Amino acid sequence: MSNESRRGIPYLLVLLLLLIAAGGGAAAGILGYIWITGGSGEASLSVEDALATLEASEDTMADAVGTAIVDVANTVIADAVAVALAEAVDSSVAAAMEAVAPASEPSEFNIVADESLASFTLEEDLRGVRTTVIGSTNEVGGSIMVDLANPANSTIGTILINARTLETDNSFRNRALRSQILKSARDEFEFIVFEPRALGNFSADSVAAGETINFDITGDLTVVGVTREATFSAEVTLDSETQISGSASVNLLYADFGLVIPDVPSVANVTDDVDLQIDFVARAG
Repeated sequence: MSNESRRGIPYLLVLLLLLIAAGGGAAAGILGYIWITGGSGEASLSVEDALATLEASEDTMADAVGTAIVDVANTVIADAVAVALAEAVDSSVAAAMEAVAPASEPSEFNIVADESLASFTLEEDLRGVRTTVIGSTNEVGGSIMVDLANPANSTIGTILINARTLETDNSFRNRALRSQILKSARDEFEFIVFEPRALGNFSADSVAAGETINFDITGDLTVVGVTREATFSAEVTLDSETQISGSASVNLLYADFGLVIPDVPSVANVTDDVDLQIDFVARAG
């Protein structure tokens, strides 16, 4: 990295804008700085590639941990323990276990980005007019393991949203999101990450084609490097054996994630909370 630029932003230009802000043109300087540092909004990689990179990293770590556990187990567990455990299972218990019907096999469904949408909604006064602000992107991805016979046994993998590609109806607001609010112009904050931990409050014990089920998804939501627990309310429809669709939403206080709305001219009274929603289509395979 040269001494004259950082991430393609010339230091002299940034310095000039700051000097303007320090003088009589503070508002112009601040607006100019936000515009320049907001970047173009182009994703550094697709959400599918980001998920693949994340999964590869997790697999490598899991293999290392698994190998260590196996080595310890082979050292500690004696043959006598294995024999004792085998003898403890008498014939009646074995027969009962064989009589139990095998568990249903979950089916994997992957979110189709082109047919899905992640969005946020809040309100603000824009030039004195109360305005509903909606930002959205279809750069959202993840996988869902669905157990149709017993939905409570379903699991959801990591969900990624590319915050850099979020767009509203205002180009300057988009720049402010990337530069000052979500800071997604920086590679380390490009993605919003949701790690589901538990599913609960199911409205039905099973689901068939054409039916809809409601439930809660609790997990860790990470925005701008800050992680907080969040519980999404979800509604999912089994469209067919090969497709599901639905939505998941949560209301959050953005200050809990350290997010600050910059003080700029013509914008006032921004709500303290924000609605985050994912509308998705996911297909098997």
